[in-house]
Amino acid sequence: KALDNFEKCLAIDEKMLPEKHPDFGITYSNIGDVHRLMGNYEKALAFHQKALNIQENIQCNPLECALTYMNLGETYREMKDYSKALTYFEKGLEIRENKLPKNHPDLAVVYHNMAKLYLATQKYSMAMKNIQQAVEIAQEKLPSTHPHLLEYKETFEKIRKKM
Repeated sequence: KALDNFEKCLAIDEKMLPEKHPDFGITYSNIGDVHRLMGNYEKALAFHQKALNIQENIQCNPLECALTYMNLGETYREMKDYSKALTYFEKGLEIRENKLPKNHPDLAVVYHNMAKLYLATQKYSMAMKNIQQAVEIAQEKLPSTHPHLLEYKETFEKIRKKM
């Protein structure tokens, strides 16, 4: 259903907006992320790249570009291409660190993604550093029952058991 709805958004964008409008970047990135969640990694990469082609070449909100970087990073992480994943996570993190308060929950998402990457590559001290940052932000900013905080704590335990 999500893919169907985002494709409807794209059809509306195509009718109403100029070809290089920033909203296309958002829509393409959203479609790419749904494909990632469905395991269609090549399609996900294609849509994320379309998003970046717009976002990197026109004036748009840098946080939108950061989200596309994060989506690309997560896609590559799931594909086990950890080097590319880390490159995109770092690009997204740099933008978010420059544009958001230090304790913003969107930073915790990046730290969590990086922790999962470092866990997968057996770099446990880096994984622990990142997951601690994610948990710290989430405990400060999110309710104790928030799914992100619970997921971060679960990742923390996985890393702790490996160390």
